[in-house]
Amino acid sequence: MIRSAFFRAAVALSASAALAVSIAPAAATANAAPVVPQAAAQSAPSPQPAGCPEFVVLAARGSDQNEEYGEYFGPQQYSPHAAPSNGYEGANLSALFHLVEKRHPGTMDRVHVLALDPQAYPASMNLPPLAQEGEQLNPLQLIRRLGGVVMEYPLHELAYSVTVGFVHSLRTGMANAPRVVEKYERETGCQPRYITAGYSQGAIVATSAERYLAQRGKLAGAVYLGNPLSRPHGMAGWLPQHLLLQPAALPDSRRLNYCLDGDFVCDLNLASAHDALATKAARHASYFVEPSLGDAAFADSLATLLTPSSAGTIITTHD
Repeated sequence: MIRSAFFRAAVALSASAALAVSIAPAAATANAAPVVPQAAAQSAPSPQPAGCPEFVVLAARGSDQNEEYGEYFGPQQYSPHAAPSNGYEGANLSALFHLVEKRHPGTMDRVHVLALDPQAYPASMNLPPLAQEGEQLNPLQLIRRLGGVVMEYPLHELAYSVTVGFVHSLRTGMANAPRVVEKYERETGCQPRYITAGYSQGAIVATSAERYLAQRGKLAGAVYLGNPLSRPHGMAGWLPQHLLLQPAALPDSRRLNYCLDGDFVCDLNLASAHDALATKAARHASYFVEPSLGDAAFADSLATLLTPSSAGTIITTHD
């Protein structure tokens, strides 16, 4: 369930600032090591058990895409020849992966979607709704609804609790993403290449895992929808670059960012903020669950990224 865009915009900006301050020392350390591409052929791959995927997509869902909000739809089977996901990739990323397989049959045969579950990453925002599902409020209705919410939830208390919850959710996901990877490899014996994938809040969490995977020589690409870190118009785009955890230095062809025009999370302006408030952030919620003109091209780009011949160069770091 997508929550109030007005509160999401105001609170997510303050949460981004709080997060930047809280992780700035870690960011300075993590960003010190340069990231450069190296040929995967430089070292022979370790033997792996039969059935291991070529790629693992490390996926982080968006804010409040959780069971208690009716946003969990169970494990997803993207190919009859691949293991199902745990279902915690969320509806938008899931719809993207299904579209990839529909347009390029067999692509997902060699892919496993490893999504961060609620224990690893809460995906919390906990915002009260203004518009209801399917509503489009006029300005007077917006003012009345907003007044009712502020009466029920004092704005300063709401902003504080959501900011703290948002930062906790992000930091939990950032800390646990490497552990999820290590647990998967320990239990399966597989040593795949990884593509980070995130939607909305999850794009921040997935971005934080890039350098960890690059340092292990396993990062093959990154895929983000509605990314608040998008510059210059993302929600966190106003923050100085050095205050944020830096992504790995992927070639442009291996970093896919999809921002729909008018999505206030990655294309923030007065018009998109007003539209989000009036429509319960319908534009932000629509990635791949409602058709958009750019969907097919983006799915095709991801299919190319998931082609083994396209991943001959992996990203790694030098100490």
